[in-house]
Amino acid sequence: MGFLGDLRDSRAPAAGLVAIGLFWGAFAGWLPDIKSRTGVSDAEFGALMMLSAVGGMTAMSLAPRLRNHFGHGLLPASGLAVAVVALFPAWIASRWELGLVLLLLGMTMSFCDILSNIRISEIEARVGHSLMNLNHALFSFALALSAGLMGVARQLGVSHGVTVIVVALAIFALVPLMRRRRPRLADHEEDGAKGGIAAPWLIVLPGAAILWLCFLAENGTESWAAIHIERTLEAEGGLGAFGPAMFALSMGIARMAGQWLAVMLGEVRLIAVSVIFATIGALLLAFAPGLGLALVGAAALGLGVAVVVPTANSLIGRTVPHSQRASAIARAWMIGFTGFFIGPPVMGLVSENLGLRVAFGLIAVLVAAILPCLWLLAQRLRRVEAQA
Repeated sequence: MGFLGDLRDSRAPAAGLVAIGLFWGAFAGWLPDIKSRTGVSDAEFGALMMLSAVGGMTAMSLAPRLRNHFGHGLLPASGLAVAVVALFPAWIASRWELGLVLLLLGMTMSFCDILSNIRISEIEARVGHSLMNLNHALFSFALALSAGLMGVARQLGVSHGVTVIVVALAIFALVPLMRRRRPRLADHEEDGAKGGIAAPWLIVLPGAAILWLCFLAENGTESWAAIHIERTLEAEGGLGAFGPAMFALSMGIARMAGQWLAVMLGEVRLIAVSVIFATIGALLLAFAPGLGLALVGAAALGLGVAVVVPTANSLIGRTVPHSQRASAIARAWMIGFTGFFIGPPVMGLVSENLGLRVAFGLIAVLVAAILPCLWLLAQRLRRVEAQA
């Protein structure tokens, strides 16, 4: 079918992930400025980031039930909400405003994210091959583009208010693409999506742990890399945004390659090799003496973690019957995505006491912990395949 055919099949969830990437890249690019405006310490900033976890958990617990009731029209509605919330960061000027925006950010972004991933898993079951890496690559490219442009904007003195309007308009333009297109093949998963059976928690726990550890490393890096580069390495203001930009760009490239690497190596082996690469990248970023090596470390870390989440998503979806697929992915993400929000607070707490070098060293240790979780998930998958 090829790249264009895959993109056409997954157009709606791809647009959802691109919208999230545009928003999150812009937010990460301006984080040093937001932190400075509010005057919060590393520990306070980390604690406030927990509010995004509260919003995210709430959204993910509600998403499957609301989707059963409202159907595929819920995805474009969630994209519209992301576009509105994208306007808010420019007007953050105090702790409570930061906390409120983080709560809304977590809720809207998580809602759009989980709906997109459930839909991708259903489309994969219909077309018979993986689409996760392709769609998550688009998210990473959008994040890299957005974060890089924010770095340029800060260097040129463009106001935060102008940039959020541009980002919000771009997301608004994506909303019509999030509408479900009529599939070229019969969508047998449609019945499973409505009134699906809940997946057992024990089955999804190994996959959820992989997502949790990877998301913790991913958002910890996206949220703190710019601050690490500008503060620890004393880089010029605005250059820090190229840390998360380089991280996301390398993730996008790796995810595009992940489409055929998963076929060549196998999905389990691909995750294992990626984890080793990511651990090395995190150590490079942690102990880099200057900007150049820090960017190399960020790129290596991005290359490593890039394929873990989308590939693990595919594995999770294959460990349960199709009637449990939406529930399995939602439950794995409800646990796993908390890592996305817990990562920045953990980094802030460690940084407050031991510094950001130690915080990124901790990221390396946590990424390496994915390997035993992967073994458990692989064992479950072998049992399912043996019974088929």
